[in-house]
Amino acid sequence: MSEKRKILIVDDEESFCRLVKLNLERTGKYLVSMEHTGTKALGQARAFAPDLVLLDVILPDRDGFAVYRDIRSDSSLKDVPVIF
Repeated sequence: MSEKRKILIVDDEESFCRLVKLNLERTGKYLVSMEHTGTKALGQARAFAPDLVLLDVILPDRDGFAVYRDIRSDSSLKDVPVIF
């Protein structure tokens, strides 16, 4: 069996994150991590090393565009696809 793809969800709506995580992991193809603040998103992305980031635009502390710029400026994450 192939390795599971890793997806990081950055969204302040925790119930939405749990629903997406449950549905993705139920397929058996994905490992999902969640972060609910923009300030912690880059650190979580570095630690988790995702294959894809699902990023909310409106976050309580930083907007998604600032988080996106952080991800793009990090050499280990710059090529990871990001979906807003």
